[in-house]
Amino acid sequence: MVLTPDEILDHDFTKKGSRAYVASEVDVFLDQVNTDYQSVIADREQLIAENAKLKSTVDELEAKREQVNQSIFVAQEAADRLKKEADSEVKKQLTHAQEAATKIISDARTKAESEAIHLAQENAGLVKEQNQLRTEVENFKNSFLKLLSLQSKLLENDELAEAVHHLPMGEVTAQRVVQQENQLETSEMIKDDSEVSETITAPESISEQDGPVVVLPEAEDKTNNK
Repeated sequence: MVLTPDEILDHDFTKKGSRAYVASEVDVFLDQVNTDYQSVIADREQLIAENAKLKSTVDELEAKREQVNQSIFVAQEAADRLKKEADSEVKKQLTHAQEAATKIISDARTKAESEAIHLAQENAGLVKEQNQLRTEVENFKNSFLKLLSLQSKLLENDELAEAVHHLPMGEVTAQRVVQQENQLETSEMIKDDSEVSETITAPESISEQDGPVVVLPEAEDKTNNK
């Protein structure tokens, strides 16, 4: 058992007489004190060594902590800088996007208004042209109906037929009229003899190029009549 300071202080030796102690007891006690103090010194040295080792470890940890703190500080500064730059870039991009969107909307609105004005002008022009065409068609219709009415009245007038009948005939026109009358009589005779109901075509001498017979005076006849 290790001696405590109180045990060392309060230890009593057996006395021989009034002042003397038993030498053997003193030696045993001193040997135990020596042993205990050697053990204490060894423990102290071990503790000192361990303390130094722990202190070195603590110093290393402190150095590492400083490095970590420095790294954290640098990382924090870098993160703050990157965050600030990112925020600035985001704001810049948002501003640019808003300006671009505003410009696109403005251009689209301007183009739409221009197209609307152009289409309105074209529509107005088409409506005006349609009204003009409608007016022209109506005028043409009225003019044509008026012309038909005049022609109808002219055809119904007996004076026109009588005037045409009394027109002098030229020599060539008279020959054509006589030729047509002869051909008509010949066709009637053939029809009566054959008693066949067929459509009789005109002779080859009368072609479509001759056209309708118009009784007009020849130039010489006009001169003679004058």
